[in-house]
Amino acid sequence: SEVRALAQRSSDAAMEIKTLIGDSSKQVERGVDLVGKAGEALQSIVEQVTHISQLVSGIAEGAAEQSTGLHEINTGVTQLDQVTQQNAAMVEQATAAGHMLNTDAGKLAEMVAHFRVSGSAAPAARRAAPAAAAPAAPAASPAPSAHGDNSWDLEASPAPAAAAADSGSNAARDLWQDF
Repeated sequence: SEVRALAQRSSDAAMEIKTLIGDSSKQVERGVDLVGKAGEALQSIVEQVTHISQLVSGIAEGAAEQSTGLHEINTGVTQLDQVTQQNAAMVEQATAAGHMLNTDAGKLAEMVAHFRVSGSAAPAARRAAPAAAAPAAPAASPAPSAHGDNSWDLEASPAPAAAAADSGSNAARDLWQDF
C-alpha cells in the first residue's frame, strides 16, 4: 500500500511537472513573441532616428543657406547706407554750391544794373571812347571768383567796346552772348 501510495504520488508529481513544463513552454513562446515585437519596435525606432537625423541635417543646411543670405543682405544694406550717406553729402555740397551761385548771381545782377543798353550806335561809340581811355586796372587785382569773393573789380576792355561801336545796336547783345 505504501508502494502504491508512493507510485500515486509520483504520478501526481509527474502530472504537475508536465503541467508546469507546458505552462513554461507557453510563457517562453510568449516571451519569444514579445522579444520579436521588441526587435521590430527597435528597428522602427532606428528608422525614425535615421529619418530625424536626415531632417536635422536638412535644417542645418537650410540654416547655413539662410545665414549666407542674411550676410549678403547685411552687405547690401551696408552698401545702401554708404550710398545714402554719399548722396546726403552730395546734396549738402549742391546746396552750398547753390547758395554760392545765388550770391554770385546777385552780385552779377548788381554789376549788370550799372550798364545801359540803347538802340543807336552813337551812344555806344560815346561809351566806348571813355572806356578805352580809362587806365587799366593794376596787375595785382584778383580775378572774379565763383565762390562769393567780394573783391570783384571791373576792368575796361577796349576790344569789345570798339567792336560794339563798329557793329551798331546789336553790339551790346553780342558782347553779352560772348560773355
